[in-house]
Amino acid sequence: MSRLDSESQLIREAVAGDRTSLSQLLLLHYDDLSRHVSSRISRKLQGLVRADDILQMTFLRAAQAVGNFQPHHAGAFRGWLRTIADNLVRDAEKRRRRERRLACAAGDQPPTGSEAHLDLLDAVGGGQTTPGRKAQRHESIRHLQAALAGLPDDQREIVRRRYLQGQSLEQIAEATGRTKDAVRSICYRARRDLRACMGRTSLYFSS
Repeated sequence: MSRLDSESQLIREAVAGDRTSLSQLLLLHYDDLSRHVSSRISRKLQGLVRADDILQMTFLRAAQAVGNFQPHHAGAFRGWLRTIADNLVRDAEKRRRRERRLACAAGDQPPTGSEAHLDLLDAVGGGQTTPGRKAQRHESIRHLQAALAGLPDDQREIVRRRYLQGQSLEQIAEATGRTKDAVRSICYRARRDLRACMGRTSLYFSS
């Protein structure tokens, strides 16, 4: 089967609701989209708008809307992803300009971008990664971002709050209307599902 035929099959399955196929599809487009996003962020805004953040938001938007995607022609999915990313870059640039004019509050901030994803990798790995596996971390971020998009909405939201924004279990429980124990349980299931999704594709978790 050619790459085009394989991608077409993944698109059909993702549109039909197959989250594993969606993750594989996003991973297939990761490098191209990463280069595209980096090229769209102007030099003067590179310190304010992170390509990794735009890429992850693009994957999340795509996961939310893929059920309505219509592949009218070859390359349509790549163009669709790029359009989502371009809109997010424009929104981020406007937002960061406004934020830059505001005084920054003092104190530590939660980790962002690649640093936050590395923290999540450690959590998914159960803290059992060896030095050899740690050397594969940045490669595994690609697989992690694609796998995140394949999580159910409730798991993805809580993972985002817990590991990418640094919120406490209490803060997440209050924001989502759940109990602390329920949030902890969803975190556990999300880590388990991410580990299962990434296990066969990521060197980070290989034995």
